[in-house]
Amino acid sequence: MGGSPLKKAVFSIIISVVLSALTLAVAEGAYSIVRWGKPHRSLSYQFLSLAGLVGNKGDNTAAYKPYFANLDDLAQLLPLIKEGGVGIGNSPINTKTEDAAIKTVDAKGCPVIKPNMRKVAYFLHSSTVNPFESISVFHDADRQLDPRLTEFLERYRGPRATLTSNAEGERITVPDVKADRVVLVAGDSMAFGAMVDDAETIASRMQATDSARRYVNLGVPGVDADQIICRLEDAAERYNGKIDELIYVYCENDFKPGNPYGTPPEVISWLKGFVDREKVGKVTVIFAPMIYMVAPELTRIEGTEGARYPRHEEQRAELKGLVEAAGYRWVDIGTLAREEEDRQKTHFGVLSFFVDNGHPSPLGTQRIVERLLGAD
Repeated sequence: MGGSPLKKAVFSIIISVVLSALTLAVAEGAYSIVRWGKPHRSLSYQFLSLAGLVGNKGDNTAAYKPYFANLDDLAQLLPLIKEGGVGIGNSPINTKTEDAAIKTVDAKGCPVIKPNMRKVAYFLHSSTVNPFESISVFHDADRQLDPRLTEFLERYRGPRATLTSNAEGERITVPDVKADRVVLVAGDSMAFGAMVDDAETIASRMQATDSARRYVNLGVPGVDADQIICRLEDAAERYNGKIDELIYVYCENDFKPGNPYGTPPEVISWLKGFVDREKVGKVTVIFAPMIYMVAPELTRIEGTEGARYPRHEEQRAELKGLVEAAGYRWVDIGTLAREEEDRQKTHFGVLSFFVDNGHPSPLGTQRIVERLLGAD
């Protein structure tokens, strides 16, 4: 190749830069695929962070609430986390142990809450994860944790919630009513009442208004529609002939075509058969959308999980039509959350309805129960 040595040197540099950029782009793309849907920072950011060029290597001493901005602050405590049976959610840090688990399976293979469990749960103040998906922590309420771990958790934690189950693997309802007739509240973590206190779940708030019947919380975090149905079939045997009413919480993430009962027609068809067979007098389907459907203008932020979350407007409309055609009550958490905007006279009122990207807050649960008590 002709040309001066200077031109050759410049050309070599350009080629090197282009090849390096292409290599980095391929690496970043592969890493994004591996970490898809999980909180993560780019490889470039992580390299620059290690070099001390970006990020905050120390505590963020905020004016009102301290938070941490480096996931390594939590990761370095991993041995103490596992030793203490502490569960960490919404984080790439793997802390799965039998002690940390909240749920198990019964003899029939149905998911249940661990019997006679009493745990505390709370979120950590951190900027290391996607917006609206705060890192959650849960552990046995009476567990003495290592002082170093306790110091970290106490520094960054939000409000505590107590999660308690009975001998049947059901989350307790407050107050404890010994009535013969029962109302079943079924679903996943939305029905369970993730990150709210025992007295603030849908079942407990309804129980506080009705001393003539017992409300049974069948909610189990992280289950799909087929497992919710398994739970209901198991409860039907346990409460044979005593089921007065069913409140079914249908979460948006149960729209999973191809999975067993992954579509609204499959679930509603099964519900009809169950209700007829068990002679259930009243049925309500509560639709629980993720916050990305409820307030897309606030939550579908480019580069975050919200922007990538699937759109389910058509499935919601289909579910609503099937529920109403079956003669069941329809309660939509999304509608109630948007009403908070007008009630509180602020565009951000909708956010007060949630504790994270989907689970109702104590205020949200209160509004749901108010609608249940007022709806015919």
